[in-house]
Amino acid sequence: MARTEQIVTDRKTMRELVEFMEEAVREGLTKEEIASQVDLMLDGAARGRLERSLKEARSGKVRRFKNADEMIAALHKD
Repeated sequence: MARTEQIVTDRKTMRELVEFMEEAVREGLTKEEIASQVDLMLDGAARGRLERSLKEARSGKVRRFKNADEMIAALHKD
């Protein structure tokens, strides 16, 4: 029980976990898929990296490619 208290630090995180798990069960995710997602949700450092990556993608700092050929062409161009 002490370990659970250490991991779940606030109500917001707990609510997010419950909502995610409800949705995951409805979508038919496997136990392993759910567990890996929950681990990411609880890992503050990983969550921060994901949020920064999303912010960079939205601001245009990150380029998106339709396929590998497009990416390789862009690498050779630069």
